[in-house]
Amino acid sequence: MHKVMWKILKISLLVLAALLVIGLVFWIVLSIGWTWWVGIFILLGLLGLLFGLILLWRILLRRREQRFVQQVIEQDQAYRKTLGDKEKEDSKELQDRWREAVTALRKSHLKTYGNPLYVLPWYMVIGESGSGKTTAIQSARLSSPFVEIRRTSGISGTRNCDWWFFEQAVILDTAGRYAIPVDEGRDRDEWQKFLGLLGKFRKKEPLNGLVVTIAADKLVSSGPDELEEEGRSIRRRIDELMRALGAKFPVYVLVTKCDLVQGMATFCDNLPEDTLAQAMGTVNQDLSSDVESFTSNSIHSLTQRLRDLRLFLFHKSRSKTVDSGLLLFPEEFERLRPGLNTFMKATFGESPYQETPIMRGLFFSSGKQEGSPYSHFLKELGLIDEREVLPGTSKGLFLHDFFSRIMPADRGLFAPTQRRLEWSRLTENLGLAAWLAVGIAMCGLLSFSFARNLMIMREVSREASKPVVLQNELVADVISMDRFRQALLRVDERNRGWWLPRFGLLQSIEVERELKAKYCERFYGGLLLNHNEKMSNTVTQFSTATPQEIVGAHVAHLVRRINLLRSRLENEELETLRARPQPSYERTLRAAGQEVIPEVGQKLADLYFYYVFWREDPNVLNQEMNELRILLKHILTLKNANLNWIVAWMNLDPSLSYLGTQDFWGGSLAAKEEKRVAPSFSVKGKAKIDSFLMEIESALVDPLIIAGKKLEFQTSYRKAYFNAWEDFSLAFPRGADRLKGKTEWSQVASLMGGDQNPYFALLNRIAEEISPFAKSRELPSWLKLVYDFKATTTKAAKLKEAKGEKPGIIKKATRKVEKKLAKLEKKTGERAGGLESKLIAAEALRDYEDALAEIAPVSASRETAYQTATAIYKEDPATSKTPYFAAWRALNELRSAMAVPGRDQDAFWKLVQGPLDYFLTFVSREAACQLQKIWEREVLLEVQGISDKNKLIELLWSEPGYAIKFVKEPAGPFVTSSLKKG
Repeated sequence: MHKVMWKILKISLLVLAALLVIGLVFWIVLSIGWTWWVGIFILLGLLGLLFGLILLWRILLRRREQRFVQQVIEQDQAYRKTLGDKEKEDSKELQDRWREAVTALRKSHLKTYGNPLYVLPWYMVIGESGSGKTTAIQSARLSSPFVEIRRTSGISGTRNCDWWFFEQAVILDTAGRYAIPVDEGRDRDEWQKFLGLLGKFRKKEPLNGLVVTIAADKLVSSGPDELEEEGRSIRRRIDELMRALGAKFPVYVLVTKCDLVQGMATFCDNLPEDTLAQAMGTVNQDLSSDVESFTSNSIHSLTQRLRDLRLFLFHKSRSKTVDSGLLLFPEEFERLRPGLNTFMKATFGESPYQETPIMRGLFFSSGKQEGSPYSHFLKELGLIDEREVLPGTSKGLFLHDFFSRIMPADRGLFAPTQRRLEWSRLTENLGLAAWLAVGIAMCGLLSFSFARNLMIMREVSREASKPVVLQNELVADVISMDRFRQALLRVDERNRGWWLPRFGLLQSIEVERELKAKYCERFYGGLLLNHNEKMSNTVTQFSTATPQEIVGAHVAHLVRRINLLRSRLENEELETLRARPQPSYERTLRAAGQEVIPEVGQKLADLYFYYVFWREDPNVLNQEMNELRILLKHILTLKNANLNWIVAWMNLDPSLSYLGTQDFWGGSLAAKEEKRVAPSFSVKGKAKIDSFLMEIESALVDPLIIAGKKLEFQTSYRKAYFNAWEDFSLAFPRGADRLKGKTEWSQVASLMGGDQNPYFALLNRIAEEISPFAKSRELPSWLKLVYDFKATTTKAAKLKEAKGEKPGIIKKATRKVEKKLAKLEKKTGERAGGLESKLIAAEALRDYEDALAEIAPVSASRETAYQTATAIYKEDPATSKTPYFAAWRALNELRSAMAVPGRDQDAFWKLVQGPLDYFLTFVSREAACQLQKIWEREVLLEVQGISDKNKLIELLWSEPGYAIKFVKEPAGPFVTSSLKKG
């Protein structure tokens, strides 16, 4: 039940995996947009590939056969390394003899019939150790093609098997422990390894026959149980052979040491020599599986034959005395029947679980006549002590024809096992199925390729049915050519999205190539040529009076076209070309008198890009590039011309923007004559300018043409850069004019107490934007102060964090600030003064910022602002403790600590003092509003409705009049007395 459930589970998993693969294939096909039937052919192709891989694996296994002999040599060499010197010498000699034999066999005439290792049949001899296997092979006296070498053994052969090369066959004499293991684990592993090598490397015809040896004395002296166990062991080895090799082969049982049967030696001495070379035994002609009957019949027929020969020999003999051996041998031979029946039945008995080996024959032999024969007759007479001792001769009795005639004649009996036949049929069917599946898949994919080609061709036909007619009118022609370009891109996309093989159907690609060539010709003749002529006429009229924006637009246009053409000639990919700066056409067209909207200019740029990419003739592209270089050189080498136009042209870049006071102050009012920083004078602008200069040099044949002008431009550009930021800083306080009403003024006032106020924000922005020139020796003193201020701000922040902490923490914070100051000094190349001055400056800035933070609450209420203004105008600046005057004192201390040589530092100090000035303006405005409110409430309201002028004057100006009281009390701090009248 468990096996059935496991089988059902495996089948279910396989079916599920197949369904997943099918679903995945169809999902991919449909997601790509192919027709559904393509998935069927793809599945057939995958199935064919699977079958093909199985066949390929089988082919690779067969090719390993050729490595068989070499692997045995390598094993011998590896084993030889573990031996002693004497053993190594002996093993090397034997290995050389074995290699010589194999080499001679390969070079023999047998190679004319094919692989020499396959021309001769191979036989294996197995049997218990000491059963006489090797003696039988040696005594057979078979002919060898070699003069000296008859038996060749490798090291592994000495330990595991001997290789015998004869003219009729190759015989493998295995170790006895393979048949009857001594160490079950080790011997079985070696046997399985040997079978693996034999089956892997001689797969076509691994073995043509098997000889099983058993000694005659063992049949006589051993009990039935022992013989049955030995037979079962031999049967296991035969089954393992058949299972490993996948083949059935004839099995011969050779009873050896028959000389130990009483009388055989004497009997054979009376036979002719040629008779002794014949085989003694019986062949199972009909391959009967009735082993017991075959064995009994064989012994019976041989015994009868021996008895007949005995009568013949008695009749032939003239002697009156008869040797007892000649008389006893037939009966003694018949005594082998019981043991042989037991052994044969255990070895060749039928089994419902395994295939029955082919029992081909039963034969008897003697390789060497030595020892004492055993006689049942003498034992029964009690004459066992009178046993004969053989002389030790080496006559090969009944062996020669067995090895040279009987076995080679049965070579054709080699046949695959039923399991092997079933597998062969399966693989053959798999091969056929693989070819059919692959063939059908190829046909289907070929059909798909044809259908896809046809679909693209039809789409091209539909597009081609709308001919591109150019009317010499720019906008209309650009739209027509762009429609043509879009159609080509669709065709190109379909051709590039072709994942499956085309199978030689390249018509759609050819049509695409022809259409692209047609596109290039139309674009060049209808648009580009006319544009180039107009641009050339415009450029030739350039002078120093030509507006800088127009010069910059034309130079940029020429430079980027030249670089695009050069990159195309260097075979750059589409994505790389697309990433390069593209030429703009709007300003060049406008200079030629053609006004176009940006969309048309962009389409024209796209048309030109694909013209360059699709143009296949490099000569045309090279000629165009040279013509454009001539125009570019003309512009750049104009007399008295410079490169200052780059700044004006860069200011038109839509990706850059001007920097104005609105970016810091906000506000809803428009400022009059507002100063702004041009985009060219920013980090991004400078990076673009540097990049553009590199583009110009790349476009020129000789970049040294502009070397002098480039140096002059960089000098003037740096100066203009500094001036732009200085002018903006000086005019920056007027940004407050953008503020409308109390709300906006209060919002900005709330920021003035922190480091994000507009003035400090501008200082930080200046430090960032001037960073490209930070190491310049020509850096103005006010910009040096900007960098010093940035460092001082950092240290002041650390001092604020450490305020109120332990002295050790303050020192630690100071050290951190000093490290940052050192980094900043290294970056700027200038020192801002000694460490003491820096610490004083940081403390002063900290106090300044703290004072500003104390003033900031004035933005919350008008009354607070009025009280602050009253204190400012009323108290003595030298002794006052108000935050405003504390800020002034800290600012003055900061000025002293940060003092650097140089003039024109107003731009910096105006920004640092800016928050304080703003607060003064703010509280003054708020105080004025508050005084107005008090005036209306305490003065105007009191005299309202009085028409008498004298009375009114008396109420206002006489002591204590309302006006006098107002001037002395709420407005007192803001009113000063003077000797002057009026």
